[in-house]
This record gives sequence, structure tokens and C-alpha cells, in this order.
Amino acid sequence: MKKIYFPMLLAMILATSCQTKTKPVAFDPVTAKAELTKTLEDIDASFNSKDAKTFLSFLTEDGLFCGSSPSEIWDKASYTKGITAMMADTTKFEKLKFEKTEIRFDRDGNSANVLRQFMISWSKPILVRDVMHFVKVDNKWMVDFSSLALIPENKDLPKLAAVVK
Repeated sequence: MKKIYFPMLLAMILATSCQTKTKPVAFDPVTAKAELTKTLEDIDASFNSKDAKTFLSFLTEDGLFCGSSPSEIWDKASYTKGITAMMADTTKFEKLKFEKTEIRFDRDGNSANVLRQFMISWSKPILVRDVMHFVKVDNKWMVDFSSLALIPENKDLPKLAAVVK
């Protein structure tokens, strides 16, 4: 037993001391925001130019994508079918212009929540809010969650409730 103890101790010391110690890259919120803002601009450009292939390239394969109706909950495959059909129909297509954008990063800068609000013809006069969760995949910002919702003013809720009864 004593003969094995010293070689085992030496092997453990060598194994732990010979590992390279990599410093984690410090999160720079200014750079991260610039990168994510550029990604948002690229997403918007592909959406507004009806480039479904590029638009869909920003979505993770295992993402969850929700529309404005309770039944509109899609995986990437079903979302791809809907987006491709929507972008092919030029009669119903509108370019999006965002009135508000908020970006919040996690502590390490590897994921972010993005909130964007806009008005579109089918929702006027009610704003639409798009909430997206981005993750870094191979040094590229990708959407793994998106949810659209109508956001009426609180003062208008009783009126809306009365109309939909």
C-alpha cells in the first residue's frame, strides 16, 4: 500500500498542475450590445426584404416561437413553413418599424433578452410587443425563443373585454 501511495500522489499532482488555466474572457456590454444590435439589423433587413432563408438562419433548431394567438406555438420546422408562406405573399406583407427596443444581457454576456414594440396594420391602434431570447452559438447571436403579443393600454382593457364577449 505504501508503495502505491507516493506514485498515486505524484500522478495526481502532475495531472492537476499541468492543466492550462484559461482566463474567461471578460464580458464587454458595449461590444455585446453593438454585436446584438447588428444582428437585429440583419434580421430586420432579411424580414423586410422577404429573404426567408436568411431570416430563418438566425433561429436555433430547438427554438420555441409564439405568435399573437394562443394556438400559435411553433417549433422551427413549423415556424419555417409559416414564415416562408408569409414572405411569399407580397399582398399581406408590411415592413416593420420599431418604436422601442430594449436589450438586457445575462451576467456573462452569453444570452440576452430583447424587447421590441411596433405598430402594424392588423393591430392598429394596439401596439405589438416582440420578446426574444438570444443565445451565443459559435460566436453568433441566435434566437431560441420569440413571442409576439398585443399590448393594449390598461385603460382600454375593459373596452376590449366588452367587444370580445
